[in-house]
Formats: sequence, C-alpha cells, structure tokens
Amino acid sequence: MAKFEYTEQGMSPLRKLLVAVLVSVVLFQIAAMALVARSQVEKAAMREAAETAARTTVTQAPSRQSAERPAVMTVGYALPR
Repeated sequence: MAKFEYTEQGMSPLRKLLVAVLVSVVLFQIAAMALVARSQVEKAAMREAAETAARTTVTQAPSRQSAERPAVMTVGYALPR
C-alpha cells in the first residue's frame, strides 16, 4: 500500500486538484437537485390547477345538461350476430 505522508508544505498539488474537483461536483449536484425540485413543484402546481379547473367544469356540466335534456333513458336491443 502506498503511504501518503503529510509534509510541512501542506497538500500536494494533485490532492488539491482532487479536493477542488470533488467540491465542485458536490456543489453542482446540490444546484441540480434544487433546480429539479423547483421544476417538480411548478409542475405539481400546474397539474393541480388543471385538475381543479377540470373538476369545476365537470361539476358545472351536469347542471347545464339536465336543463337541456329530460331525464329519460332509451334502451334498444342489439341484433344477434
């Protein structure tokens, strides 16, 4: 196994580069998760608004149709095949 010794100069340039890359990847992941979360919240809000509008339309529709048509059901027989 290779042993990495800590010198008085501090970390080696390769370790500094590795740490910088890892920190940038973590920050990028945090930013990406925030953007995805915001996008999902916006989509959910739009979907909820659409469902509410559809529910309002559906609940108002039968009252209009009942005034136009009498409450009579027509039943017919199907011909044998």
